[in-house]
Amino acid sequence: MKKSKFALMCLALGFATASCENELENLGLQSTSQSQNVGVASTSGQDIPQILALKTPTGFTPLGENLRNLLVNKAVSPSECGPTEFVAVQNRQLTPLLNNLFSLFGTQYASIFYLYMDLNLYSAYFDTSAKQYFGKSGEYTNLVAKRKRDLEAFWDMPNQIQINGQHTATLNDREKLADVYEIVGANVNTREDAYRAADQILALNALSPYLPESPFFAIDGFATTYRNLIVIGDGLVELLTETGLEADIVWTGILAHEWAHQIQFKNMGAWYPGGAAKDPVEATRYTELEADFMAAYYMTHKRGATFNSKRVEQFFSLFFQIGDCSFASSGHHGTPAQRMAAARLGFELADQAQKQGHILTPQQAHEVFVSRIGTVL
Repeated sequence: MKKSKFALMCLALGFATASCENELENLGLQSTSQSQNVGVASTSGQDIPQILALKTPTGFTPLGENLRNLLVNKAVSPSECGPTEFVAVQNRQLTPLLNNLFSLFGTQYASIFYLYMDLNLYSAYFDTSAKQYFGKSGEYTNLVAKRKRDLEAFWDMPNQIQINGQHTATLNDREKLADVYEIVGANVNTREDAYRAADQILALNALSPYLPESPFFAIDGFATTYRNLIVIGDGLVELLTETGLEADIVWTGILAHEWAHQIQFKNMGAWYPGGAAKDPVEATRYTELEADFMAAYYMTHKRGATFNSKRVEQFFSLFFQIGDCSFASSGHHGTPAQRMAAARLGFELADQAQKQGHILTPQQAHEVFVSRIGTVL
C-alpha cells in the first residue's frame, strides 16, 4: 500500500490539522517506516518479525475516501480556521499510546502503529460475514440496523448496501488475524504461516495495555464501491463522543454521510462527468460537503431519522467537529464552519419543506446542493 494512501493517518479520519509524521514529531517522537517495512530489527526495544510485514492484496480497490486519511498537497488556499475539540481528544488519546509504543519498540514504534491500523482496515474491508455488530459489545447493533432500514427506504435503495463494524477485538482474535494475514501477509504462504503471524500479534498485545485496545486501531469510516460497502469503527465513534456528542447522533451522522457517498458512486457519471471540480482538492471538498448536506437532510426529515429541534445543534456540532484545516491536503473535507454550513443547509431543506412528508430524490437533492453551494463556501 502506498504511504500517501494509508500511512498518513494520525489525528486523521480526514479531520487532522497536520500530517501524521508531523504530528508524531510534535509529540516528541520521530516517525519511521510503514507496516510493509516492519521486518527490520529495531535499534532499541523489541525486534519486529518479518512475518508481520503486509502487502497490498490482489483485487483491493483503493479507498477514494476514508475518514482517517490525510493526503498532502497545496491546492487549497488557507482561510480563517482552527482545531476543534475533536483534535484535542485525539491528542489526549494519541500521546500516551505513542509514548508507550516508543518505550517498547524504539525507532520501530511507528511501524507497529501503522501495522495495527492497516491490519484492521483490511480485516473490516474483506469481512464478508453477514452477522455484523456495532459498538464494542454490540450495544449499537439494533440502532445501526434500524438506520440501515430507514436509509434504504428514504433513498429507495433496498438491499444495496453492506455495513461492517470495525473493532479492536479483532486484533486479539487468532482466527480473524490469521484470516487477514492470509490475504495481506507479505510472507504468508500457508495457513500455518498465517497462524504464526497471528501469534506474533498476540504476543505483542501482551506487552502493552494499548495493544490493541486503543481506539485508534478502529477508527476507519469509509464507503467503497467494493460490495457497496460502508465500514464504521468503534474507535471513531468513541473519540467523537468524547467531545460531548451523543453516541446515537454520531452513529447516525457517520452512517448517513457514508451512505451519501454510496449515492454519489451510483450517480458519478451523471453528476460529475468531468469530476466534481478540475482541482482534485476542490473535488474532494465538494463531494464531502454534499455528503454532509444529504446526511443532515435525512437526519432532520420527518420520514428520516426525525431528530427534533433540541437535537439539531448536536448534529450541527458533529459536522463542525469533523471539519479540518488541512488546506494543503487533497483529503481536505472542508473547514468546521463549511461542514456545519452544509449540514445546516440540509436541515433547512427538510425543516422548511412545504410538504413535510415528501422526500426529494437523490437527483433533486443534488440539484439543490449545486444551486446553493456558494452559501456553504
